[in-house]
Amino acid sequence: MSARIDPTRSAQPTWWASLAVRSAALPLPAEHRNRYRQEFMAELYGMAPPDQLRHAAGVLSRVATLRLALVDPGRHLTKEAAMAKRWRCRFRLHRWQAKRGPTGQPYRECRYCGAMTWPPDMPGAVGGGL
Repeated sequence: MSARIDPTRSAQPTWWASLAVRSAALPLPAEHRNRYRQEFMAELYGMAPPDQLRHAAGVLSRVATLRLALVDPGRHLTKEAAMAKRWRCRFRLHRWQAKRGPTGQPYRECRYCGAMTWPPDMPGAVGGGL
């Protein structure tokens, strides 16, 4: 979250913004709690009070996501893998190539993501034309 930093103000954070970001670190795992508490507090310095309010609200709103990322870092790999798809495949604009299965059945497979479809005129086709 980016906030305006006023270089002429070196005031300390307001008490309520300080309390909000310090309490935001409480649900984090013990081995990460102190580091994030110090980081959240350091970001408040030099901000005007309205910016401190926005920053504290942003930190509080994202602390659950941060906790999940710290507790189980492998959990988000599937989402990252999905975002690694080419934009054409995400919009279902695949680059199809004709192939044949082990029994000689024709089907189409995307060159980039591996999605498969069968010709719509093939008997028993499921998902033809996707």
